[in-house]
Formats: sequence, C-alpha cells, structure tokens
Amino acid sequence: MTEAVPELGGIFTSKDAVRAGINRRRLAGPEFRQLVRGVYMPASSSPSLTSQVSYLLDALPPARFASHHTAAALWGAVTPQASDIHLGTPKRRHSTHRGVRLHFYTHRPELVQHRGVWLTSPAQTFLDLAAVLEFVDLLILGDSLVRRTALTPAQLRAFVADRRCNGARRAREVAAHVRSKVDSPNESRLRLLMTSAGMVEPKIGHVVELGSRYRQLDLAYVELRLAIEFDGRHHITREEQWDSDILRREEVEGLDWRFVVVTSGAMFGEPVQVLGRIGDAVHLRTGRPVTIHDGWRRHFG
Repeated sequence: MTEAVPELGGIFTSKDAVRAGINRRRLAGPEFRQLVRGVYMPASSSPSLTSQVSYLLDALPPARFASHHTAAALWGAVTPQASDIHLGTPKRRHSTHRGVRLHFYTHRPELVQHRGVWLTSPAQTFLDLAAVLEFVDLLILGDSLVRRTALTPAQLRAFVADRRCNGARRAREVAAHVRSKVDSPNESRLRLLMTSAGMVEPKIGHVVELGSRYRQLDLAYVELRLAIEFDGRHHITREEQWDSDILRREEVEGLDWRFVVVTSGAMFGEPVQVLGRIGDAVHLRTGRPVTIHDGWRRHFG
C-alpha cells in the first residue's frame, strides 16, 4: 500500500506533489483525485465546498470571490447542478484551469464575507444567475435564498429594481414572484403552476393549531379551508415520521379542511390535470367554476 504524504495537506497543486516526491503516474492513480486541472486532493478526503473555494481563491490570483452557482451553493440555495466552480474577478482574464469558470465584472458587485470566503451577496447572486437560468429555476433560487439567508423578498426586489445588466429584466420579473417560508423547490413550482394559470395566489406555510400541536400547510386558501400540498414522501426517511404526517393531516381534515395532494409525477407529467383538480376543489368550496388560463404553458408546457 502506498504511504500517505501528510505534508501536502488536504488540497494541493501538481507542483506541490512534485516537491513532495510524487510523480505524475502516482498522482494520476487511485490515491488522489483532481479538483480542477493542476489541483488535487487525497481520494479519501471530502473537503467542503467552502474549503475548495478558499483554496482556489488563494491559488488563482485573478480570482477574488465566489459567484454564480458556486455562491448560491455556499449560501445553501438551490440551483441546477454546475460541474465547474464559478469565481469572479475584476480583471479581464480567462481561466486556464479546467473545472473553474472565471467571470469578469466590469463594475464591483455586492460582496459579503461568509464563513471566511468572499462571495457575491444573496441578491447579487440572484441577479448574476438571472442571465443564465430559466424562469422556474430562478424562482426556486430566489425562494431558497430568502429561506436560507437574511434576504427578504422586498430587499431582493429593491436590489434589482434599477439594474442595467444582462438578465436584469428577468431578475425583476421573477423577483416579483419570490416569497418567504417556501420549504422546497417543488413547492415553488407548484405555486408558480397555480398563479401562472390565473389562480389566486395561495398563502404559504399557514399553520393550523391542533391543541398543543400544529400542522403547517405548504399552500392554502385559508378562507376556503383548502390546502394544496406537495407529496413529500421522498423527503421522509423514517416510516414513523410519515405515519405521523398522515395522522396529523387527518386531524386537520377533521376541522373541515380539504387537501389536494400533488405528486412529482403529476406535476411534471400532467400539470393540466393538477390544475383541474385544484380548480374543482375551489369550485366545490365556492360554488363558482374556476377558469384555467394558458399562462402556465410558458413554464410547464
């Protein structure tokens, strides 16, 4: 078995490896894995994204801060997975390291130091990604940034209000739909499906008291006692937790609440059917038919 080389530390460059007596063949073997071109780590180690970014900011002089998808991940927000690490620079440079995307900023962005690493602020991260994300993905990002940071929807709207850059128009459009208290990406999708079809926007995270306990609803028309929930069984790892959730739902139904439960398969495969079920439930509660508009097809068609 090959002996470890403790003097290299957790993350190191190929030049560090040569100085430690590790040849290219050994470096390319199973003992190590490549972070980006020219930067390695022991195969057995799992450095955090914060550690990886901190190292790269020191190792790549033009880079000054984390941005875009990487900044979003460091904030704990949700974006489509990116294969590269995204860093920002005030200098017009191109990264020569495979696995690093270097973004040039003509104007100084809003930066924050978070856990020892400089990165774009939550609002700046949203604005930057507005240039590359689709509407739904940007809404999910905005909802999750508000959920995971101190950013509020009003602050986000104010930040993007007068910006003149690539993606600014989309940022303003989507920011108007960003809300607080959203627990998951699929809750963002379900809310957008409903509102883009012309339905009244439901309340997010309404709490129903059950004696000394409570049940928080994903989406609700409170005055109609109608809850619209995303089926979250894939998030639940313990059978007892799922059983408890079912019992609590039954208790809420005992208070004359009605539930429309939406599964992932239905929302992605049959969105018009989901809208019909919600519309029928509203019709039963109000006695008035619900008209489904075609706006939802822009995002889910």
